[in-house]
Amino acid sequence: DPAALELCTAPGLAMVHTRECPHLETEALQALVPATAEQLEELPMCSTCRSVLDGGRRHTFTSFDAALEAYQAPLENRPMMREIASELDFTEIWIPASSPYIAVSPGRGQRIVAYFNRGFVDIRDEDGQFRTVTLPVNWLRGGGSRGGERREDEDRPVCDSCYMQLPTSGVCDNCDQ
Repeated sequence: DPAALELCTAPGLAMVHTRECPHLETEALQALVPATAEQLEELPMCSTCRSVLDGGRRHTFTSFDAALEAYQAPLENRPMMREIASELDFTEIWIPASSPYIAVSPGRGQRIVAYFNRGFVDIRDEDGQFRTVTLPVNWLRGGGSRGGERREDEDRPVCDSCYMQLPTSGVCDNCDQ
């Protein structure tokens, strides 16, 4: 669908997106309008949307187990990942084209409720912040670990543009904002 790949913007967005962007919530998706030539010249493009335009699309799944298998999460982490997933409300499951994580959300345009990474899971709390749960096999402590203990929750901010949790540098890895 060519309209899905059209570059758009909306009030409050600091970059251009396609209508397929998984970072945009319902309100932003409904407010999208085609970007003007001036906006295309001035605003950066969402890196996920750039990936889609370059031919990479996210892979969607009908079951969390199918996503785990495709993602090739460490076998030791899968039981805990399944347990966490069973406690969440979601109907959409996907892995972005670059395969950095499994994302789950209640539906198209709704906030992602969790990002399942190979060694940890970021779960969105009711206040919109993420708490990180460390999985048995992880690389969060530098050099790797097989410890089963959980890392303390972190209160890291979320990017205003793409809603990804910001790293400690404060610069979004996803959209460089």
